[in-house]
Amino acid sequence: MDKKVIVFDFDKTLTNYDTILPFFLFCCRKNVIRYLLIPLYLLIKILSKFGLISVKIEKEIGLIFFCPKNIHDFHLMCIEFSKTVELNQIFNDIYAKILKLKVHILIIVSGSFQHYLDEIFPNILVIGTTLKLDKKNNIIGIDDHPFKYEKVELLKKNGINSIDIFYTDSKNDIPITNFAKKTNWINKGEIVHRN
Repeated sequence: MDKKVIVFDFDKTLTNYDTILPFFLFCCRKNVIRYLLIPLYLLIKILSKFGLISVKIEKEIGLIFFCPKNIHDFHLMCIEFSKTVELNQIFNDIYAKILKLKVHILIIVSGSFQHYLDEIFPNILVIGTTLKLDKKNNIIGIDDHPFKYEKVELLKKNGINSIDIFYTDSKNDIPITNFAKKTNWINKGEIVHRN
């Protein structure tokens, strides 16, 4: 029996919310002065929403504003944060059943940070946002950023040349829907459309 390749987006597909801003706010707990930067960051999010800056730049600014600079400290923050992430019914109903069958190749592809996605999904392939480091292991920016067409490129880079079923909530994932045999559109933890 051939294994089916089943790919999930993460934010608002396996969760009911986007995890990036909650992660940045979670990081603020270690340095409360960073809370003062939230209004400025929200302005940057608006610029990103209107396409005046890229989503990647928005996230890099969030890294600078809110997150620990050292990759070890960042990773510890991701471990703590991963325990707070709530998964929705798609995860509980579909993902868990697929995982029990053990006959499929499961992949999470997301613009969320690889470090906390790996903690949430330790036993499957995760393709998330990765970080650039300097020689002292300090974060200096974003390396891979799975968003729109980059998601397809990174899937191919990981040897995935076709997808049987794709689960997503976002029109930003249309490049993958063109790459998948079947797409299930998610809203608030439920499949609302299949094509």
